[in-house]
Amino acid sequence: MKKKSFAVIGLGRFGYSVARELANNNADILAIDKSEENVNEVADFINNCAICDSTRKKDLEDLGFKSIDHAIIAIGNNLEASILTTINLKALGVKEITVRVDDSEYKEIFKTLGATGVIIPEEASAISLANRIISDTILDYYKINSDYSIVQIKVGEDFNSQSINDLGVRQKYLISIIGIIRKSSFLMPSAKDVISSNDILLVIGKKQDIKKFDAFVNGE
Repeated sequence: MKKKSFAVIGLGRFGYSVARELANNNADILAIDKSEENVNEVADFINNCAICDSTRKKDLEDLGFKSIDHAIIAIGNNLEASILTTINLKALGVKEITVRVDDSEYKEIFKTLGATGVIIPEEASAISLANRIISDTILDYYKINSDYSIVQIKVGEDFNSQSINDLGVRQKYLISIIGIIRKSSFLMPSAKDVISSNDILLVIGKKQDIKKFDAFVNGE
């Protein structure tokens, strides 16, 4: 499976946090900002970063944005720049574009322009965003503390149905399945309950253990 490539545009507090968490997940990242100071701050943990004005389509093209899978526009406090950047990314063929906005009234504007996701920092943290977009099968992410998280994972279509007991999730993966969502119904499972393809699992555990379990149920 091809490793997804990400771009973080705007490296203020929110963009920095997204970039940092993506880097913690060993993602392939391009980070840009107009500010040399902001770029220098992420250069310590991201190799591919540049000073760039994202409102200039040619500059984005020169940096290789045509090959980016998912771009996060984290500019903030500059609606015009965010709009122009969204238009440029769409024109360059970036498939997934998540835009940070400071007011919910702008959500529909960015969706109309081609954004596939709109996030308001007060509604979802940068860490949550980074962990959701790193995997196509992780639908939601909630950090409990520095060690443990609760994550929604979609089970792959090719998964062979097995009971939680037979999977031995606690023994093999050190995680617990605390909920199953199936066809809009929610189940608090016991060890005898069966996990099937396309189920959505509510899982609690440490990040690295959850990632291993996610890879298992999605055949990676």
